[in-house]
Amino acid sequence: MTLIIASVHGEVPEQIQGADLLEIRVDALSPEEAVEQLPKLLAASPIPTVVTCRSASEGGMFDGDEEDRVAIYRSALNCDNPPRYIDIEYEILSRHPLMLDALSSESTGIILSWHDMKGRPSDLLQRAAAMQDIDGIDVVKMVWRARSLRDNLEAFSLLQSRQQPMIAMCMGEYGVMSRILAPKFGGFAVFASVAGNEPTAPGQPSIVELRSQYHFDDINMQTNVFGVIGNNVEHSGSPAFHNAAFEAAGENAVFLRLPVPKGWEHLKATVLELSDTTTLNFSGASVTIPHKEDMCKLVDEADENCLKSGATNTVTFKDGTIVGNNTDVEALRLIAPNAKRVLILGGGGVARAAIVAMTGIGANVFVATRNSAQAEQLSDELPCSVAPESCLDIDTLINCTPAGMKGGNDEHGDPALALSPMLEFTCSLLVIDTVYTPTNTPLIQRAVDAGCTTVTGDEMFRLQAVAQQKIWATSR
Repeated sequence: MTLIIASVHGEVPEQIQGADLLEIRVDALSPEEAVEQLPKLLAASPIPTVVTCRSASEGGMFDGDEEDRVAIYRSALNCDNPPRYIDIEYEILSRHPLMLDALSSESTGIILSWHDMKGRPSDLLQRAAAMQDIDGIDVVKMVWRARSLRDNLEAFSLLQSRQQPMIAMCMGEYGVMSRILAPKFGGFAVFASVAGNEPTAPGQPSIVELRSQYHFDDINMQTNVFGVIGNNVEHSGSPAFHNAAFEAAGENAVFLRLPVPKGWEHLKATVLELSDTTTLNFSGASVTIPHKEDMCKLVDEADENCLKSGATNTVTFKDGTIVGNNTDVEALRLIAPNAKRVLILGGGGVARAAIVAMTGIGANVFVATRNSAQAEQLSDELPCSVAPESCLDIDTLINCTPAGMKGGNDEHGDPALALSPMLEFTCSLLVIDTVYTPTNTPLIQRAVDAGCTTVTGDEMFRLQAVAQQKIWATSR
């Protein structure tokens, strides 16, 4: 069983339900404050505790001398409610080898920790071996900032080859995967943030996220891993939807956010390494901006919608083969089955799917993009036309740009104003937005104000995600 350690700075939260241990960080306090406050803090915790005084060199705020730090830990050990563990940094221990003797206790164990805030060091494996060779240690903790998703795989490898209880995690947006999947590889614990409190390290999911959204306790060696691949997936609704669907279906599967930087080489290297790691059980993925077109080049087999559009939003990994599907096409056909003259905003993978969907029902399709060369290329490759400056008699407008998306580069943007400013919004116009976070985008609000019929991005998202679930269910 992998424990969840709630981590906070210098306080005991009112609500820590779902945590197994509470890490009380005292490095932001002065040594005098820490010694004074620790007895009250330890007595107030309803669950066993970990006391940590993290040095500035390893991402903390303590910059005092080691005598002060030993005094802080000794005060914790001498409390009526001593901590279950104290955290001692490997780098400090290497300079003060007698520190373990000074802090030995029958009731309190030692977590020997090491953190690299910049990235993976070249001597990672040697450090792991050296830390596990030290006597008197209860848990070895190794944490470094992930440069890409692939760094998580090395954390998993450390856990698989561990000689004693170990915590191996990666920090930052690329490292969240290592925290969620720690139970799959036998991690001793992961650290999580508490609602209403600042995370104590970059990339910490909350206790609620781990328990409720990712069903942390159900993850095991056989769990199949899915995720959403994109360059900006922080606000993606895919994990909530698909994890709920897996739970309802009784599937031993978990769905993660998988950030991959823009570019073919990043996508290729990441997807191939994840799929080649057999112990990961990487089984499928949703694909979003900006990788839908490049993913088409990576799949071994593709459905008709992928082939026609040149874009893939769904991949399945099975028996060494990558199969591509495009569920955006069918979703858009269901949303606008009676469209006749369609204006599509954008020129990426979603726009390609929209062109195939609308021309497949016999509609005349026009495209408007920021880059005129991109629009010309689409009109050469697909059965559509470049939108004239004044696009008349349009009955359906589909936004396939990220404009208006929370966390995007143009959160407050209206793509119709930017790409087709002369388009008239009337009550006869159907306006479809593929952006679903937030539901009420600037485009949708403008359409509602004008009396247009609207379809928000969450409906588009739901339809294509349901289709993805069906694909993955039939592949198992």
